[in-house]
Amino acid sequence: MRKLKSSTGPKKGSLLIAGGGSIGFFKEFMELAGGPKAKIVVIPTALAPGELSNEFLANFKKRFLNEGFKNVKVLHTRSRKEANSKKFVKPILEADGVLFSGGRQWRHADSYLNTLAHKAFKDVLDRGGVISGGSAGASIQGSYLARGDSQGNTSIMGDHEEGLGFLKNTAIDQHLLARNRQFDMFELLEKKPELLGLGIDENTAIVVQGNKFRVIGQSYVIVYDDTRWSIENNEYEKLPKGSKEFYFLRAGQEYNLKKQKVVQFKDRSFLDYSKKKLSKYVGKYFNKESNMYYEFSLQKKTIFLQKLSFPNKHILLQESDKRFFMKDSDFSLEFDFSKKGKIKGFTFLPRNTYWKREV
Repeated sequence: MRKLKSSTGPKKGSLLIAGGGSIGFFKEFMELAGGPKAKIVVIPTALAPGELSNEFLANFKKRFLNEGFKNVKVLHTRSRKEANSKKFVKPILEADGVLFSGGRQWRHADSYLNTLAHKAFKDVLDRGGVISGGSAGASIQGSYLARGDSQGNTSIMGDHEEGLGFLKNTAIDQHLLARNRQFDMFELLEKKPELLGLGIDENTAIVVQGNKFRVIGQSYVIVYDDTRWSIENNEYEKLPKGSKEFYFLRAGQEYNLKKQKVVQFKDRSFLDYSKKKLSKYVGKYFNKESNMYYEFSLQKKTIFLQKLSFPNKHILLQESDKRFFMKDSDFSLEFDFSKKGKIKGFTFLPRNTYWKREV
């Protein structure tokens, strides 16, 4: 049986850690950074030197501008001396968000690990900002640098072993199921048994705030914490010595890094909204794919969810303006608001179905 040390996230700010793939999670990054006018710094250093032409860097910046960001700075160096200069780190000290590119994660480490720039990245979090990244930009955020071998990306352990450590006592792998990597983590954990292993599939991410993370996206996050857990029996078993098991988390589910346990319904605390405040959610919501409606109704201070043409009504409990849970279940709803604060619709998790509000 492994003796894991507690893992911890940032005391302030957020981490957005994505497994790679076609979904860039720009909307989440923008929201965590503070909106379209937030100052963001994007760092393409993980890419190969031959890829970083002036034309590429201009297009790299343009990609973020096209996503609605208004204030974008591309920052890159191969020189640790430059990464230790006040001139280089100035944009980071002013940033609301930093994003690390994909590529090879050891290149990020070679340029920035234990430099003035590294300290400045941590300062972004201390100010309440966000550090984001996918693929290589995910693994670099852990304390152990998974797939840090400069000779190739097939080995999970290599000649670079230290990440930037925004997520303490963790090793983070990515492209997990898409590249059939789900068993590779055991080689690492055999030699580093104190670490929490996290594997993130493509088009999936975790949002880390404090000592908890929440899964977003289309696929799964795999947790290697030396236990067996499933949503069906809702209980934990310690794994026998030598066992090579893991479990899956999907969109909407949460994990407590310090306790190293899934956050269950019984662990949550809910708000007591007034009838007036709850009334703004009442109405019909339509899902195009299924051609069906959900309806929200209100009785006294209790809000109900019912799929039209089905008799069952489900009590909803409010965790925040944006997030509600079906009572005694793992199912949640995340509301989508317009810039003017009007409800546009909601996503039903973990099924990832979107329901648009009927006007």
